[in-house]
Amino acid sequence: MDERGKPGGKQPNPASGSGDGGTPPPPKDPLLLGPGLPGPAAPVKAHFPFPWNRVALLMPAPVPDAVACISLDDKLWLIELKGEKPRAVEVDDDYVEQVSGGELHAMTPLPGQLAYLQTRGLILYDLKWQKAQSWIVANSLEEAAARGEWVTREPMVVAVELEDTSHYVTDDRTDYRLRTFRLQGEKRVALGAVELGSVKNAVSWDAGAGLVAVQKPGAGLELYGPELGKPLPEHPLALALKKLSVDGLTVQSLRLHPARPVALMALGRETQARGPEGREPEAPGVWRVAWGAEASAPVRLARYATGETATINALSPEDDWVSYTLEDTTKRQLYAQQVGATPGKPLALGAMPVSGVELLWTGGTTSLVMYDAGKDALTLWRLEGQGGAKPATPAK
Repeated sequence: MDERGKPGGKQPNPASGSGDGGTPPPPKDPLLLGPGLPGPAAPVKAHFPFPWNRVALLMPAPVPDAVACISLDDKLWLIELKGEKPRAVEVDDDYVEQVSGGELHAMTPLPGQLAYLQTRGLILYDLKWQKAQSWIVANSLEEAAARGEWVTREPMVVAVELEDTSHYVTDDRTDYRLRTFRLQGEKRVALGAVELGSVKNAVSWDAGAGLVAVQKPGAGLELYGPELGKPLPEHPLALALKKLSVDGLTVQSLRLHPARPVALMALGRETQARGPEGREPEAPGVWRVAWGAEASAPVRLARYATGETATINALSPEDDWVSYTLEDTTKRQLYAQQVGATPGKPLALGAMPVSGVELLWTGGTTSLVMYDAGKDALTLWRLEGQGGAKPATPAK
């Protein structure tokens, strides 16, 4: 038997619908990721209201059936996705100096507020009161914010990755570091910092649930508190990770819940392994780990094959859905799953382009949106209440 539970060397039976050009039959294991998994209803496909060269930033919005957009004419929009055709609704303009200027990076929204980074600052925009508030998160003109995640929402503590070009001219080097801040009214209180080296994206990290997780190349994943002091090797999440890391499994991706003591982690391996005493090795997969007030045994959400790599994307604004991509040397597949206290089964959304697309969640009734700038197109999967009874429709 191979890792997917199929007899080694046995060919598909064309009569079963799994032959060349046919639809793969549903897998016997509902947690095994593959194109034969059930999926939601066919997605809605539509043209984006603006051409790509008018879009400065897309970001998730805590608004039912909508995402937010900043256009290059310094306007903020909500893109409503209630019907078959997206509708752009202007929200505000010129609410900060150069609304669309600089380097823009979307963040997970807060209840009622959009959140994003703009070069050296973090901006929160209150949709009800149409008011923006900003904080500087860089310590010099040579630093620029590249990514931000909430460590906690109450109080507001944020982790920001910064690019430092202080040594670019003299040494042809860009340095990367992670800083945490507590935002109190108009004040910003620096909490801690961790150096991330001088290779872009070499260090993986995430923040949430009062923790910051950092994984440097060739090293194990380390957990820190908001102050980024000493690592926390005895934290329940660290202990659970150690217990799950068997048979050559290592962390491929980790996502911390922004508000609750919950983490999602993908553990995989590149080459086949043998389990102790001749048993089958533990299969790669995605797990849900909870601790503290929600403590429970780790729950496997999905499984996949050796040689495949899973990446866990952002949680939905209501924090109960997640999407992840699974790729090998030939393809990249997209999945979504309800990941609350009683998780649902993974849903197959189809093939996903390797580059050039963005994924965003809507608020309210859960929908996942894929924006393809090259085609000025949106693909929208409505997931709320989906039982996954139909085969996935590929995202072309």
